[in-house]
Amino acid sequence: MISKTALLLTTLCIGLLWCPVASAVGDKDNHGQWNKPADNDQPDKEVPGFFVNLGPTGARAILTDKNSFVVRYIFKDSPASGQLMLDDEITGVFGKPFSAHHFGGAPHGYEGPIMDLGEAIEKAEGTKDGTLGLNVNRAGKRIDVSIVLEPLGTFTSTFPVNCQKSERTRARALKYFVDHPASLNVSSEHARAAVTLALLTSDDAQQQALGKGMALKWASETPKVDTWTWPLAFQLMTLSEYYLLTKDATVLPMMKTVVGFLERAQYSGRILVWGPKGDKYLEKCDYTKVDAAQQLYDGGFGHAPYKPGMNPPTGGWGINGYGPMQYTTIFAVTAWQLARRCGVEVNQDCIKRAMTFIHYGTNTIGYLAYGGEFTLNAGIADPNAFKKTTGGNNYVGRTGAAFIAHMLSPELSDTAEYLSKYQSYLGKAYKSLPDGHADANLGLLWGMMAAGASQDHGPLRAMLDYHKAYFNMARCFDGSFVLQPGRDYADVGYYFSSRYHPTATMILALGLAKPKLVIQGVLAQVPGIKP
Repeated sequence: MISKTALLLTTLCIGLLWCPVASAVGDKDNHGQWNKPADNDQPDKEVPGFFVNLGPTGARAILTDKNSFVVRYIFKDSPASGQLMLDDEITGVFGKPFSAHHFGGAPHGYEGPIMDLGEAIEKAEGTKDGTLGLNVNRAGKRIDVSIVLEPLGTFTSTFPVNCQKSERTRARALKYFVDHPASLNVSSEHARAAVTLALLTSDDAQQQALGKGMALKWASETPKVDTWTWPLAFQLMTLSEYYLLTKDATVLPMMKTVVGFLERAQYSGRILVWGPKGDKYLEKCDYTKVDAAQQLYDGGFGHAPYKPGMNPPTGGWGINGYGPMQYTTIFAVTAWQLARRCGVEVNQDCIKRAMTFIHYGTNTIGYLAYGGEFTLNAGIADPNAFKKTTGGNNYVGRTGAAFIAHMLSPELSDTAEYLSKYQSYLGKAYKSLPDGHADANLGLLWGMMAAGASQDHGPLRAMLDYHKAYFNMARCFDGSFVLQPGRDYADVGYYFSSRYHPTATMILALGLAKPKLVIQGVLAQVPGIKP
C-alpha cells in the first residue's frame, strides 16, 4: 500500500546537486507556506500557517526582511498568552535589536533573529525567574514585553552529557507522547519509527511499554506487494532495534518477511530505457533496447519496488518512478544490517550491490548526491567523474545516514575509506543540519545520530553547539518540538508530522548521553577509524 508520505515524496523529490538557496528561511514568503496550515490531524492543525516557532513562549511568527518577527499565532495558556498580541513586531531581546539576516543565496546558517532569540531564551532559562525581555512594536508604539519561562537551566559545554537541562528537556518531550496518545498512531513511517524508538529508549516503564506496543503493532502488519521502500526500511529498522533491546523473538518472523520484501524492491537486472515525454535525450532512444548507462541503477532503491521493464513514452513517472535514490538505498542497507545483528539471514550480495550504488553518488569530501537519473543530479553522468568532485556543503543528514549504514558494515573492504569521508563531512557541513530535502526531520535525526556514533567528538560538538539556539527555538511550551521553516524548496516535513517526528528526534539526540540503540552508536566498533 502506498503511504501518504510516499505519495508526497513522489511529487517533490527531484533533487539538485547542491542548491545555492540559503538562509534560515528559504525566502521572504517561506515558499508560500506562511499562509499554508497543516491539513490533517496533527497537533498544529489550528495554526493558520507554517511559522517560526518562538521557542517555549507559545508564540509563532513570520520572519520579515526587517530583521524582525511578526506574531501570527499565540497558543492558549502559553507564557506568551496575555503578554504578546497578534501582529506585534518583535525587533530585539533584552533591549538589543536583532542582528541582520537575509533570505536565500548565502552559505548555510541561521544567524540573525532566530539565533539571537534562541540565545536569549537560553539566557532567560538560566536565571532564577526565567524572564525573557522582548522589544516590541505594537500599533506603532515601542514597548517592552516580559515573558516568564520555566527556568530549565542552560546547556553545558558537554551537553547532552552531564547536563541537567538536556535531561529535563528529554523528560518533558517523552511525557508529551504519554499526554498525546494520537502521537502513537502517526501515519508517516518516518515519524512512526522515530516515536517508537524514542519511547523504547526511555527509562520509564510506562513509556517503554508504549514503545513496545507500537513495535508489536508494526510486527503484525504484513507489507503488500506494492509497499514502498520507505515503510519497508523503517519497519525493519524499528523491529530490529526492538529485538536487540528486548530479545522478544515474536517479531522475528515479520522481520524475515520484510527482509524479503526489501530484496524484491531492489533494482536488479537489465534496465530498459524509459522516461517522461518531452525529455530530449529519451525521445531519441529506442524503447526496446537496454540503456547501458542506466545499469548504474543496479542495487539501488526507488520510492516504490522495482519492476523490470520500461515506461512507454507517454509521460508521467513511469513504472519505476524516476529511479533509485541514495536515501532509500541507505535506509535499506541499515535495515538489513540491523536485521543481521538479530540473526536474520540477509543476502550479502544485495548489501554489496546497494553499497556500490551509494558509492556512485559519494564524492571526494563525503557529499552525497540525490540519486536516480539525477545521479548524479544533472542527468545520466559518469560516476567515476562525480566521485572526483570536491563540492558540497548541504544535506549533512543524508551523509549522516550513510555513516550509520557503513558503521554497520565493517565486513566490507572499503568501509573505513567511506566512513572517513562521511565523518569529515559531518564536521564541515553541520550548518546544513535543518535544511533537508522533502522531510527535514530526516536530516536532523540522522545527522545527529551519526555525529553521536562517530568516534570523533569534533563533529558532534560542532553540530550540537552551533544549533543550541535552534533547539531552544524549536521547543514548544508543552515540551514538544516542532519543525521550523528552512531553505529547501521541497521540504514538507512540517506537513508530514509537525511535532511528533522532531520531538522524537530530540529525545534520541538528547539520549546520546546514555545510548541504547544501535543507531545511537551502541555498536560503533569499526576498524580503521581512529578516535
